[in-house]
Amino acid sequence: MVVTIIAIVTGAALLSLGLIGGQSGSARDLERLQSLLLDARDRAELENRAYGVRLLADGYEFLVFDTATGRWLPIVDRVFGGARWANPLELELDVEGRRVLLRREPERDLSSAPDFGVDAAGEFTAFELRGTVGSPPRVWRLAPDNEGELQLRELEAGREVRR
Repeated sequence: MVVTIIAIVTGAALLSLGLIGGQSGSARDLERLQSLLLDARDRAELENRAYGVRLLADGYEFLVFDTATGRWLPIVDRVFGGARWANPLELELDVEGRRVLLRREPERDLSSAPDFGVDAAGEFTAFELRGTVGSPPRVWRLAPDNEGELQLRELEAGREVRR
């Protein structure tokens, strides 16, 4: 368990310093979100509780489900604290096949559920986040695959690009 925690903290530190990850600009923001979601999955399984994400037009915030109060609480720490997109990013979010309108500001109702996340068993919500970045525009897709693994792929004309 200690090794897992050290790996999570080290991975997050490397991502925040930009030492790993091959994309530039906003695609790097999506890589960071992917990494944090994978770390949240590890924490969810270790702690046996759900983690979630509220997606905002200009960033995101992580939440954890508090079983004692039955509420979703914002996480206040260096790794999972709220983040803003470093570069302009046009986003579309579908959760379980339905389009979700992005919020402009964080939700103030603490009982309000996140947009998507990972349950205590390590299973991701069925979601698809598409981000359009750069000039010329490139579209990236972040979503769990059929095996439940979180994948970030570039799309061309609506199809995934294999690299």
